[in-house]
Amino acid sequence: MSLSPAITETLFAIGAGPQLVGVSDYCDYPQEAKKLPRAGTALTPSYEAIVRLAPTLILCEAAASAPRRELTALGVTKFVPWLSLEDIVAGTRLLGALTSQAAAADALATKLWDGLAVAEAPNGPRVLLVLGEGTGKLSEIYFVRRNSIHGAALRAAGARNAVPGDIAGVPRLSIEELLRLDPDAIIVLVSPSPNAPSDADILHDYQALEPLAARQHNRIVVLKSDEAFAQGPRVLTLAEHLKQKLAELFPTPGKAP
Repeated sequence: MSLSPAITETLFAIGAGPQLVGVSDYCDYPQEAKKLPRAGTALTPSYEAIVRLAPTLILCEAAASAPRRELTALGVTKFVPWLSLEDIVAGTRLLGALTSQAAAADALATKLWDGLAVAEAPNGPRVLLVLGEGTGKLSEIYFVRRNSIHGAALRAAGARNAVPGDIAGVPRLSIEELLRLDPDAIIVLVSPSPNAPSDADILHDYQALEPLAARQHNRIVVLKSDEAFAQGPRVLTLAEHLKQKLAELFPTPGKAP
C-alpha cells in the first residue's frame, strides 16, 4: 500500500503497480492508480481501510507529521525520505529492492540523476518558481525551494533559484520579502483544470507589484503543466517545460536585465 502519490507513480513506473492493494486519496496517476481502493492520506490515514485491505507493507513519505506510531502498529511500514533529488534517487532504488524490481528501479534512478543532477548555471537568470494560487490574491507566496526535486528541475532548466540556500521549514515568502528578492522572473506553476482561473486572474496581484524587475520586463508568467506538482518520474517532463518557458522569457541564454 502506498500513501504517497509520488511513491505510487514511481511504483507503477518500475513495474510494481500490480502489487498495490490500496493507495492514498490523492493518488491519481497513472490511470490504473485511480481504480485502487482509497485509504486516506499520509497525514490522516483511514486505519479501518488499511486493516481491511491487509497490506504486507505500507509505504509513506518520511514527513515529520506522519503518524508513525499508528501506522507501524498496523503492519510493516517504511517511511521513505522524499524531498531532494538525492532522496528520490535513493528512494526509487529502495522501492525496487522492496518490490523485487531492482533492475527497473536502478534504471529509473539513473535516468533521474542524469537528467536532474546539474550544477547551477553561474550566469543563469534568478527565477522564483511559485506554487500557483487560484485566487490570484497574495498573502503568503509558497515557492519551490532549492533543495527539493522541483528545485533540481529548475536548475536543470538553466536557472538559478531566486531564494538562495537550502530551506528546512515551510517555503513561503511575504510580499515584502518578494520585493527584496526582486527575481529576474516569476513562474507560477499551475495544474491544468477545466475550472481553473485564467492566467490574468492567477497573476492579478503579481502584476500590481510594479517595482519588481520581473514585472517591468513582463517576466511574470503561468506555466500550466500536468506535471506541475509531480514528485515522481514525471518531474523530468516538468524540467523540459521549464526549459522551454525560460527560452521564451530569455531568448539569449543566461542573459537577464
